[in-house]
Amino acid sequence: MKKFVIIIIITLYFVFLFGNDFRKADWGMSIEEVKKTEETEILKETNDVLVYETTLAGYQALVAYIFAGNKLTRAKYSFIEDHSNKNDYISDYSNLKTLLTKKYGNPYEDETFWKNDLYRDDYSDWGFAISLGHLFYYAKWDSESTDIVAILQGENYQIETIIEYTSKDLENQEEKIREAEALNNFSENGFRSIEWGKNPQVVKESEKLELLSEDDGLLMYETDISGLKLIVGYLFTSDKLTTGRYLSNDNHSNKNDYITDYKLLKNLLEKKYGSPLEDEIVWKNDLYRDDYSEWGFAISLGHLYYYSKWSNNSSDITIILSGENYEITLLIEFKSKNLKDFEKEEKEKVDLDNL
Repeated sequence: MKKFVIIIIITLYFVFLFGNDFRKADWGMSIEEVKKTEETEILKETNDVLVYETTLAGYQALVAYIFAGNKLTRAKYSFIEDHSNKNDYISDYSNLKTLLTKKYGNPYEDETFWKNDLYRDDYSDWGFAISLGHLFYYAKWDSESTDIVAILQGENYQIETIIEYTSKDLENQEEKIREAEALNNFSENGFRSIEWGKNPQVVKESEKLELLSEDDGLLMYETDISGLKLIVGYLFTSDKLTTGRYLSNDNHSNKNDYITDYKLLKNLLEKKYGSPLEDEIVWKNDLYRDDYSEWGFAISLGHLYYYSKWSNNSSDITIILSGENYEITLLIEFKSKNLKDFEKEEKEKVDLDNL
């Protein structure tokens, strides 16, 4: 009887909590308007994200409001419960899915998806399989104004449970704004917002990102492009900017995910610079060629690499996905055309001085 009463209370909690589009907020609200709907302290605030901590149906969670053009377009709960028995995450997901079903009806999609069947026959290891990225769960619902998805997924032995809400009317607007923001990372006349030939001081004064490290001839920052974490490198020759690089800083247990990242970045580069001059998938060793599920592993061994090249008036641009010794590198490189000879001459001087 007590358990039944608790379930009723939690269900009513969901009903009242989600009276608006998300919590007490409605799609299209500005950042300042959303702030007025929350009473707890802000954990994080940027130009397009507000993050708070809350308790939802007895579970600890972070709640994130996501904006595009200062309009609330998406929001999500990221649950921060910590379990030593990883199958308990499956139980949490199941309980949350039950409550969402009480609110929104049966999901129109409800999937348990295996990427790798290694642990499929032993349910006691399913939580561990999720933590490796071998298994994930998702379910989808919708209301008049909102698409809702619950996700249980993992990578690198970590597991996350998410409930995400997206405005139906503003979803396309968010995608266009995000794409425009992503494309702004790629310049027509230099690297990012900096023209070729500028010195390190100009870069430091102009770059809005936080400086990670500074070395002779190198400035390093970190950024995010379409959800991918990337190290930003400005490389100088005799204090002149001659090369810029984006280096993937994501770590995937499923190595095929690096191929997905490569395709995402390549697609953005194509939208910015058009069709590549060169676009190759090169096999040095055909051992895994007939099994696409092993292509990421093949890259890590150096058996396979991808690359594409573009050129505009000021720069040569290359994206490369390659590997060696079980490690994978995803790199975008911009090089100045006009300073190519200068860079070569200066490096030759250094080599001669070292003799």
